Amino acid sequence: MDASPSYRTLKTSDIPGAQVLREFAQWNQTDRDWENLLALEPNGCFAAEMDGQIVGTATSTRFMPASGPGSFGWIGMVLVHPEYRRHGIGSTLLKQCIAYLKDCGVETVKLDATPMGRLVYEKLGFVAEYELERWEIPATSDVLRPASGVNILAMEERDVIAVVEYDTPIFGAQREALIKAWLSGMPSAAFVATQGDAVTGYCLARMGINFDQIGPVIGETAEICEALFTRAAEALGPKKIILDIVSAQSWTVELAKKAGLAHQRPFLRMAFGKNSSPGMRDKTFAICCPELG
Repeated sequence: MDASPSYRTLKTSDIPGAQVLREFAQWNQTDRDWENLLALEPNGCFAAEMDGQIVGTATSTRFMPASGPGSFGWIGMVLVHPEYRRHGIGSTLLKQCIAYLKDCGVETVKLDATPMGRLVYEKLGFVAEYELERWEIPATSDVLRPASGVNILAMEERDVIAVVEYDTPIFGAQREALIKAWLSGMPSAAFVATQGDAVTGYCLARMGINFDQIGPVIGETAEICEALFTRAAEALGPKKIILDIVSAQSWTVELAKKAGLAHQRPFLRMAFGKNSSPGMRDKTFAICCPELG
């Protein structure tokens, strides 16, 4: 490069330029996904710019508590235009996100890394937390069967408070704003499992450019998780659907194989800092998405 990029806060007006980078990477995010990220953390999303063109992005998100003991933030959407890679743009944007979260008083910074990205993050002090894997429900799949034996209801707005209370200790932080955003974005594939008046699991889904994604899928048992994601897959219909599952425990992989899912690729959850709120991964079948955890 003959010139250096300028760095600034990412704005809603930058979404078309950010989507160009997303398309180069063949990622899945829609305009709505970018809008959600900017709404969740308007001062914590960053862009690199050259000659009026967006050439790099990175986003950060805080959950509740937003600072202090037990808090953690998330980094995602680290993208660089192919013509400007290997010039330190991605590392600079990543460091800006880390600095922003630390300045906000966040105790731990987390992200989901590809095997290639792992080395970059380790050099910055991130350590591996647990393994994840992307699995696909083929568009022609006929192996999913109607869920039975578990009380599954369509999630409604009135259920959000109870779902958030259930989700918070499992995720490790309170993410009410995110749950509301995903529920409003695709209510037809949002479900809650109950026993009496108690929530015993839930799932959400989102529409993507290349495929739909089911997640989070969280439940007290493997059977509840299976029932939830089966109902969501039925609601989405015969199309390409992916789940990012927590493969650190064997039951999730066994469930994916049982359902006829096809393995795509591994990735890794990593943390920088104390990590005093690791959550309860033993109750998590599928995460939300790599850019939000």
